[in-house]
Amino acid sequence: GEPGSLSAVSLGLPGLTHGGLLVTDEDAEGGANYKLVAVSDLAGPLNLSLGQSQDPRAAAAAPSVPTVVATVETVPVASAGDAADDPAIWANPADPAASLVVATDKKSGLYLYDMQGRVLQHLPDGKMNNVDLRSGFSLSGRPIVLVTASDRTNKSIAIYRLDTEARRLVNIADGLQPTEQGDPYGQCMYVSPTTGKTYVFINDSNGEKRQWELIDAGNGRVRAQRVRDFAFSSQVEGCVADDAAGVLYVDEEDVGVWRLSAEPDGGAAMTSVQRVDQNPALKDDLEGIGLYDLGGGRGYLVVSSQGNNTYAVYRREGANEYLGSFAVVANGPAGIDGISETDGLEVSSANLGPGFEHGAMIAQDGRNTLPGELQNYKYVPWTSIAAALNL
Repeated sequence: GEPGSLSAVSLGLPGLTHGGLLVTDEDAEGGANYKLVAVSDLAGPLNLSLGQSQDPRAAAAAPSVPTVVATVETVPVASAGDAADDPAIWANPADPAASLVVATDKKSGLYLYDMQGRVLQHLPDGKMNNVDLRSGFSLSGRPIVLVTASDRTNKSIAIYRLDTEARRLVNIADGLQPTEQGDPYGQCMYVSPTTGKTYVFINDSNGEKRQWELIDAGNGRVRAQRVRDFAFSSQVEGCVADDAAGVLYVDEEDVGVWRLSAEPDGGAAMTSVQRVDQNPALKDDLEGIGLYDLGGGRGYLVVSSQGNNTYAVYRREGANEYLGSFAVVANGPAGIDGISETDGLEVSSANLGPGFEHGAMIAQDGRNTLPGELQNYKYVPWTSIAAALNL
């Protein structure tokens, strides 16, 4: 048949002492399939020297950063091309293994995954770019898990309730909640430690950012009320709020990471955490950003350095000291490739079940190989990140 995409691994695997080559046969009888060929079977006809099998983590260490592997990956999104973008994590306090991941397909809608990466729900509700959630929002006098997303199809704030028992997202927007932006893009949520009010930030692709308060509309639904406008000099996307500190962190993609007040009366004043040109370990674009909460105001910020396929880690407290970077490389025995060209990511310190007892980083994979498939999300245990950087 006609060969399609291929992937190769040099790590010795069961039955494949010197690694293997996985090729897509696009014209196979009965439909496209995959062919797995041992590298040792190719060596003779091609007069190749086998040498020693190589661990891909060692080969990927060229950036001179520590490496870790993902232990779980999701079912790919349905849309082709650059489609998967941003995840959010709900930790189930009663049954950590039943925790959930909400993630975007920015060409079609939202996915709900379990901790094994299986699809529980797909909502084809529009071009959802970024997503975030907060537990404890009071709706009709009862606490719910509130989920919001930036909807580029309707230029609006998409609003859902996560039904944690049925494991389903339910639309609870009080009608269309327009952003009045040309292209609602990056997004994150915030709960004020002083008022308990819940907010969502959404920026336009031109750098303009707005803040809305999310309000119980009195009919079992939620509406958004605009409370603040501010702007950056160029395109921003990734953002995360430190609810306990009342701080918002924003990635200006070609510039660096900024810190500013997350309160609606916080104004436009901001402080640079670090610029791209101040740290050779950073390579624009800076994309996703997440907060790992150790409690007591301590923890870590994780930033996607998309230009060199690494993740920068900063201290949450104090002056946000840079602590180091790491890369996620192939997990050969599990058949999970590394993570590259990451857009969105999320980190959680909560127990998320077996293998993720101390939390995880979940990140979008821009090139999903081994085998070549549409984009997806990878789950990395936080314990491996902490060990790699001596956190």
